[in-house]
Amino acid sequence: MLYAGLFCLLTVCCLALVYWGTMNEIRTQIDAGLRAETDALLRLYQVRGAVALLQTIDARSTPASLAQSDTGDSGPRQYLLTDTNGKVLAGTLDHWPFKATTGWDTLHLIAQGHEPGLDSARHYRLRAHVLLLPNGEHLLVGQSLNETDELRDQMLTLMLIVAVLILGAGLGGGWWIGRSVVRRLEQVTNAADRIMAGDLAQRIPETVRGDDEFSLLAHKLNAMLERIELLMRNTREVTENVAHDLRSPLTRLRGAAEMALLKGDSERQREALRKAIEQTDDIVATLNAILNIAQIESNARRDRATVDMSSICHDAADLYEALAENNSIQFESVIPDGITLPGNRQLIAQAVGNLLDNAIKYTPAGGRVLLTLSRQANRVTVQVSDTGSGIPADMREKVMQRFVRLDTSRSKPGNGLGLSLVKAVADQHAASVTLEDNHPGLRVSIVFSCEVNS
Repeated sequence: MLYAGLFCLLTVCCLALVYWGTMNEIRTQIDAGLRAETDALLRLYQVRGAVALLQTIDARSTPASLAQSDTGDSGPRQYLLTDTNGKVLAGTLDHWPFKATTGWDTLHLIAQGHEPGLDSARHYRLRAHVLLLPNGEHLLVGQSLNETDELRDQMLTLMLIVAVLILGAGLGGGWWIGRSVVRRLEQVTNAADRIMAGDLAQRIPETVRGDDEFSLLAHKLNAMLERIELLMRNTREVTENVAHDLRSPLTRLRGAAEMALLKGDSERQREALRKAIEQTDDIVATLNAILNIAQIESNARRDRATVDMSSICHDAADLYEALAENNSIQFESVIPDGITLPGNRQLIAQAVGNLLDNAIKYTPAGGRVLLTLSRQANRVTVQVSDTGSGIPADMREKVMQRFVRLDTSRSKPGNGLGLSLVKAVADQHAASVTLEDNHPGLRVSIVFSCEVNS
């Protein structure tokens, strides 16, 4: 409303400036015409004398001449010539105006009936130029301001109407726009209150068109709220899964410690302590995996450099080939040299290692695991294929979540965090992870873009 009021005030000032400029221009033109007329009469007086001046004023004071001088833009010209005593010698006025003095003046007079364009007994204004002639006579040349005053009144009326319309439209529009903004802000505030009260499913209303600034802001805030809700849900799930997965090994650890205390045999005590250490290592590995994923997802490990992918894959192949042979699994690799990309070497190596570890873990004896590295245009692909049991299509998205394992009985070693860490590393490098059927087995691909900014 304040802005609308200032806008209306500025508009009124502009209209006043236009009015002042217009009236000033009209007054300047009238004065220029009167000055030219008096100069011409003065020259006539100087050349031909007072008689010629008297005759000229008589000629210009006839009704025909007065009608001709009434152009419509301003009223008819008025003339008056008097002697030294103020007696009228010639002209349209029947007496010398009381307030007329030498020079420029604006007089208020009453119209005479014989003056064309002027109603009798009507007050009007006369712009006059008065000269004192060398012989003592007085010459007055004036211009009626009838039409000028009518134009002024019309302009004032029109500007008043325009100012009222602009004021009404400005204040009304300002109120409507302000109310619309306040209403949208109230929607955001109400949604924020409900969210702070614990209802994370609340969203800020968006308009149907969705192309205004508030809708764009609401869309961004809703996307943020969805992300927060997802993170909170993941946090709850992680907390529940951590409690579930650590409860059993901690219970077994406590039971083994109690049994070791009850048994007097030192050999049995050492065996119980060895199992306790193994279970402690599993717990520590699970906690370390959770910490690594959390650090990756929070961008805490942002150190980037040019990574030699060929070297990473060669090192991973050398490490896991021996493990595959121990499990009677055929291990193969296709790794060209000289493939690099920007990224974090430690994270990428950990992701490749997790894929190979899972492939060997879930591939039965006599199976086959293949590690390939390839580059096409600006994309680098790391692919691990196995001939194990594979993953059903409807579970391939879910296994990327933390603590999700197809082995619900937990008979195989692991904590269900391997693919979650791979997904976190891929997200950190703007890469994509795809799981496909290898007929039989599983084929996992990580596709990196060589244009990732470091």
